[in-house]
Amino acid sequence: MTRKTLLRICSGLLLISVAACGAQDSKPKADEQAVEPLVVEAPKSNPEDSFFTPILDKLDDSLAASVKSGRVASLSYTLIKDGERVRSGFIGSRTLEGEEPVSDKTIYRIYSMTKPVTAVAILMLQEDGKLDLDDPITKYLPEMKSLQVANSPGSATKSATHPVPQPPTIRQLLTHTAGFGYGDGKQDYINRQFTERKVLAAPSMDEVVRRTAAIPLKYDPGTAWSYSIASDLQGAIIERITDKSLGDFMQERIFGPLKMTDTAFYVSPEQKARLADATAWTPDTPIHLVGGPLAKMDRASVPVDYGGQGLVSTLADYERFALMLLNDGTLDGQTLLKPESVALLRTNALPIVDPEAPQTMFKRKAGTGYGFGVGVVTDTIQSGLAAPEGTYFWDGASGTWFWIDPRNKVIFIGLQQNFSPAGVNMRASSMRSVYHAIYSE
Repeated sequence: MTRKTLLRICSGLLLISVAACGAQDSKPKADEQAVEPLVVEAPKSNPEDSFFTPILDKLDDSLAASVKSGRVASLSYTLIKDGERVRSGFIGSRTLEGEEPVSDKTIYRIYSMTKPVTAVAILMLQEDGKLDLDDPITKYLPEMKSLQVANSPGSATKSATHPVPQPPTIRQLLTHTAGFGYGDGKQDYINRQFTERKVLAAPSMDEVVRRTAAIPLKYDPGTAWSYSIASDLQGAIIERITDKSLGDFMQERIFGPLKMTDTAFYVSPEQKARLADATAWTPDTPIHLVGGPLAKMDRASVPVDYGGQGLVSTLADYERFALMLLNDGTLDGQTLLKPESVALLRTNALPIVDPEAPQTMFKRKAGTGYGFGVGVVTDTIQSGLAAPEGTYFWDGASGTWFWIDPRNKVIFIGLQQNFSPAGVNMRASSMRSVYHAIYSE
């Protein structure tokens, strides 16, 4: 029996007992002074009652250890249940050498946690009737009309190609099944082309599209899954349809209504003093600052709004975004999406992975799939994450992570700024801790 259940039973017995005593003689005698009725209040709910707190204490300790060990400069996180914060932690300082503690207003680069925000923007345009999810992307990106597909996608050298059988669709962009590469450090020819052509360092989104169109696809659209530049291309489509920058559209339709005051594609001069240092660490190199445009994050340093990786945000802001999704598209009277659109976003759109199947270059982790801009738990046991089926999640290149669990009404957000090649990813371990600690209803 859980503590929550025991409290409910005890409270119920107390109320029954009081009611029974009062029922014996409900009318006061004439010579007796009337006595005010006894009012028994039900115990106030404590969000932490849903969890076994010693496990949460250990989670606190393990997250703090990453900072104390010198691998991470700072870390901010929060665990939310039923719309209320259960635990929050703010560990370390905003700057590597400073003593300013981080808070839920510290600004972090969230990288690929931008992807679900861009997916929400696409779904908003779909609800507005501005696009159809099965539209070919060439309707909005005519530069993509002559796409080629590699015959040997995993080759380290250039391979023969064939014309794309049909253009990728917006839906395939949302699910990363369109066939594009990314330039995310992989050494096959196609991914190297993204690096060599400096696609993600282009001076404009139009140039990003042109450079991408010149690189072969990995496979025919719709035939496989591979993490890609697709979310950035979604951003390009949003800009073409709305005739606005992606940042301006998101500010008008997402950040403004949700009161996400510190989320954007760059920091203002006033916000600069709250931007966390970008740092890196390896087993052979002590933690150190990372320089370049990444360090500044001002408009001059980052002229393009990348829908797959560009946003900065705070714990307080991303919490509001996650709450909106958990509440099926509405928060504090502001409706951004219909419930059916949120259901599309968080539903696995891919074939279930057979854990016994031979490994392929596009194989995903067993027990997980992909929705629109988010990973989805499809099998609790196979995934090894302990989260129930239907939980959706994603991470960022700087070690940020989040998940939303509709079944238990749980949200977890973790933010850090570590760009180490080895990475310091804490989502899987924090997930397991939370679900080992949570009491079943």
